[in-house]
Amino acid sequence: MPLLFMRLVHRIGTRAWRAPALVLLGAAVLGWVLIAVFEEPGAKIKQPLNYVWYFFVSGTTVGYGDLFPTTAGGRLGGVIVVISGLTAGLMLFAELTLWMAKGRTLKANGQARLHHKGHIVIIGYERNGLRAIIQQLRADSEFVKTPVVTVFWEDQLSGENPDPGLYDVIAYDETAFRRACLEDARTVLVAGRTDDETVRVMLGVSAYLLDHDRPQIHKLAGVHDGGSRAEIERALGLIGGDIEPVDIDDPAVVAVAIRNPGIAGIYHNLASTLDADSSLFRVDIPEGVGEWPRLDIAIFLLRRGSTLLAVGESHRPNARFRLTPRPDEVVKGGQSLAIVAPDRPEIPWHELALAEAKA
Repeated sequence: MPLLFMRLVHRIGTRAWRAPALVLLGAAVLGWVLIAVFEEPGAKIKQPLNYVWYFFVSGTTVGYGDLFPTTAGGRLGGVIVVISGLTAGLMLFAELTLWMAKGRTLKANGQARLHHKGHIVIIGYERNGLRAIIQQLRADSEFVKTPVVTVFWEDQLSGENPDPGLYDVIAYDETAFRRACLEDARTVLVAGRTDDETVRVMLGVSAYLLDHDRPQIHKLAGVHDGGSRAEIERALGLIGGDIEPVDIDDPAVVAVAIRNPGIAGIYHNLASTLDADSSLFRVDIPEGVGEWPRLDIAIFLLRRGSTLLAVGESHRPNARFRLTPRPDEVVKGGQSLAIVAPDRPEIPWHELALAEAKA
């Protein structure tokens, strides 16, 4: 029994806040016993809720004077309460302050254990790119309050998090994924310094999520080198068929991929197609040749092995191109088309105008 008692005292003493907390608890119980035994029957201070109030205001030395003991034994209990508040209470408050300050420091340096859910984890830290991605995300009302956590390598961040209100940081080590709550994230983006590093880290991410029975979490792999896109895609496919490559150098594309799982594959496949057997061409529609429904132009091009990607507002070099068609949109002379095709398409505009007139 003495051995068990000594172990208990040792365990309590190893945590600095536990000793003063235990003293306060003992003082509260002893003070209550003395007041309950010695105070007159029916005294308000003997009522449990009133005693709790008395213990709080007396232990903090506020002392409103609305409740107080009148007997010698009760006053002895009051002295114990006041002394414990002045000593153990102040010690406990100091330890609490130090604990809170330590927690803030650990969080700022990436050593803390976070408790997020439904957040976004970006593994790899490049401040300007990260801020640009978050700015794009915050423009979407669904992602205004979504927490973002970045896991940084040792040489990527020195000192404290420079943007604590924008994202949290986690220093990379063997506990980084657990401390970043990777298994509770909605999206995990791996942004390695090289494509090879991205593949290696993604392998670890997939293994971690599989171990935690969360393989369905949305996974994005940031790709830098467009020339090796096909090889990177094959390597990622060996890790898992649900990993989406995304152009990490374009924050707008990354933000779209995070907001819309599956979209990254479309961007990736388009880029892969353009790198292989097709190219993107701009074709200006001559002034005054007529006008056609956008759908008719798209069908006309599809029948000839080309794809209408976007419609520009004019022939100007900096004309704005729009991907999404409007209902019943009409395309006419003076505008431009963005077309994906094996070769530059030759479009017989006058023949199209005649066909439209006959229809």
